This record gives sequence, C-alpha cells and structure tokens, in this order.
Amino acid sequence: MIGVLLIIAVILLSGLIAYLGDQIGMKVGKKRISVFGLRPKYTSIIITVFTGVLIAAFTITIILATNNSVRQALFNIQDVLRRLSATRIELENMNKLKEQLEMENVLLEEKTADLQKKLNNIQAEYDAAQDNIDFLTGTIENLNEIKGGLEEQLSTLKTERQNLEEHIELLNQEIRRINQELSDTTLRYYTQDLVFQRGDLIYLDVIEKKGEQEEIIDSIGDFLDKANQEVIKYPVKVDEEGIALRIDPREIYLLSRMIIESESERFILSLVAGVNVSQNSYVPCQLQVTEDFIVYNKDEIIARKVLDKGLGLAEIEEEIVELLETISINSIKKGIISSRGSVGSIKFINYYQLINEIQNMSRQVEIKVVAADDIWREDSWNDEFSDKIRFIIEPVGDYRNE
Repeated sequence: MIGVLLIIAVILLSGLIAYLGDQIGMKVGKKRISVFGLRPKYTSIIITVFTGVLIAAFTITIILATNNSVRQALFNIQDVLRRLSATRIELENMNKLKEQLEMENVLLEEKTADLQKKLNNIQAEYDAAQDNIDFLTGTIENLNEIKGGLEEQLSTLKTERQNLEEHIELLNQEIRRINQELSDTTLRYYTQDLVFQRGDLIYLDVIEKKGEQEEIIDSIGDFLDKANQEVIKYPVKVDEEGIALRIDPREIYLLSRMIIESESERFILSLVAGVNVSQNSYVPCQLQVTEDFIVYNKDEIIARKVLDKGLGLAEIEEEIVELLETISINSIKKGIISSRGSVGSIKFINYYQLINEIQNMSRQVEIKVVAADDIWREDSWNDEFSDKIRFIIEPVGDYRNE
C-alpha cells in the first residue's frame, strides 16, 4: 500500500515540476531572457534540461529516502554484486545438491519400495506364522483336552479292568461250579432215571400281546412261575428260592421283542428241556414262542369214516382207533400241539357209548367228528381237544330198502 502511495506521489510531484519548468521556459522565451550569455533558445533548452534533472533528482531523492534497499543498491553496488555472485554460486551448488539429493531420493525411494516389499513379505510370513501359532495353540489345547479325556478313559479302563478281573474270577468260580454240577449231572445221568429228555415239552401256555414290552416280560415271568410250580412236582433239584428252572435271561428279552414286532396278537409260549434232566438235578430249559391260531372252526368237520354193518366189537374198536389216528395226523399237520405225539383221544365213557350206538344201529353208518367249538393249537396240550369235539353217527343210504 505504501509503494502505491509513493508511486502516486512521485508522479504527481514530477508532473508538478515539469509543469513549473514548462511555465518558466515559456516566460523565459517570451521575455527572451539569456543565461550565461546564451541565446534565449538555448536558455529555454537549458531550463527544460534542468527541469528534467530536477525531476530525476527529486525522484531519486524520494526513492532513496523511502527505500533502504535501493539506497544500499546504489551506494553498495559492488558489495551487492559480490553477494549476488556468491548467491549465484551458492544457488548453483544448491541446484547440484538438489540434483544429488533427487538422485539419492530416487535411490531411497527404490530402496524404500524394496524394503516395503520385503516388509510386506515379512508381514505376510509373520501373519502366516501367527496363524500357524494360533492353529498350533488350538491344536495344543485340543491335545490337552484329548489328553485329559484319555487320562479319564485310562482311569475308567483301569477301573473296568479291575471290575472285569473280579468278574472273571466270579465267572471262573461259576465255571468250576458248573463243571462240578455237570460232573454230578453226568454221574446221575448214568446212574439215575431221567425226568425229562432233551427237547421234551415241559410246559405250555398262551399269552396275548397287550401293552408295552415290560408288560410282556411280566407275562413271561408269570408263565415261568407257573411252569416252575409244575416242574417242582417232579423229583428235581430246587434252590433256596424254590426254583428248579435254569434259563438264560436274555431269552426273555429276545422273545418279548419278537412278540412286540409280530403282527399277531396271540402266542403260544413253550418251555422245552435243554438237556436230558436226571432226578435231583436242576432243569436247564429254553423258551419257544409261536403264533396261536384256530385250527378248526366251530362246526367244521375234522374227520369222517364209514363203517359197514355187521362188524364185531373188536372190528368196531379197530375202526374207531383208525379214525382217532386220522384225527391226530391231520390235526398235527394243521398245527395242533401235543407233547405225546398224538392228538385224537376220547374219554372212556364216551368211547363205549359210541360203540354201543354203532352196534345198536345194525347197519352201515358214517361217523363224523365235528368241532363243537373253535379249536386252538394248544387245546390238545391242555386236554380241551376231546371236550371240543363231538361224534355224529348217521346211517348211510335208505335203510327202508335194505
């Protein structure tokens, strides 16, 4: 702002001086004043030149008075030139230094890029190593957990081993007992009569599939209690709890599963001798289960036979025996169960009533054996078969034409 004011002031003053010089020159010219004996023309020129010199002097004076740098430049020009030369040299040196520094900067940038690349590689390796450390740390923790689990398992296995060794000792004692019992049984087998032969049907009953497996197991238990009560009627060995039967408990579970999985609702449970059982011995046995069903429906004809007239008593008895054998064979084929190998039987009183009725008819007759009620597979075993059949005697042909 000061520089602008200074310039304006110089212009105004220079203009003023020029104007005054011009006025003086005009007056000198008009009055034809002579200076130093010169012609007026030259005097006017001198006044004009003096005015210009005055303007320049005035301008320089103002500039020197107001600007220290200009004053120093005018009066200390040599020093300024020397300083300018030194500055120029210093500038050249600085430019050279700049170029050198730029070259070094390029090299440093290259080294920095190389170092950055190496740093990135090292960082990647570090990250990978850190990941590996984390993985190994996790692996170590897992291994420690596995180690702890294995130590617990080892402790458990040691305990189980000890229990197994104790159990083995108990089993060895049981084996020695069984061997002794087997030896005693063998001795009794050769010296005493047999109560049951291997495969004999000891007991039979019907159970129905009701409820869950536990209820079926209870039903099998009740069956075994009833069977044991029948068995101890024989001369067999009975333990302190009053039990003579010897059976694998696993059979009970397996049979209950078979019953549960079967589609039938009614089953025949059989107890069969597992070995030859002599007197004063326990009774090893096995369980068998089969589906129960109706063999003969009510009013179904089981068998029939035609008898000629005029047969004697012995011949009639022989014919009836053959009829009963036919009933037995056919019934067993159809599924009737019998422990004695035969099914057809007739009570003594009914037997002779049948013979008398045949003899009284005095002609050819047909004997029909009919189911009086539904006959199930087990009815022969429990002696209900003979109560569920009836004998029908009918004449054959028209007796009025004989």
